[in-house]
Amino acid sequence: MHTAQASKSAGKSSDPGVQSAIGKRLKAYYDDVASEPVPDRFLSLLDALDEAESASKTSGRK
Repeated sequence: MHTAQASKSAGKSSDPGVQSAIGKRLKAYYDDVASEPVPDRFLSLLDALDEAESASKTSGRK
């Protein structure tokens, strides 16, 4: 029984300091990724999608 209780409490961290540290590291990681430039290939694909969507809307009005 003791091991069942230990495994249940192992999945939960009630220490606010630990959760705060994890949150800070996740935010730092996300900020690094979010600040990276968008690859030119993705920008080209987004432009092509915008053009296709505009053409679809234009042809749908006729």
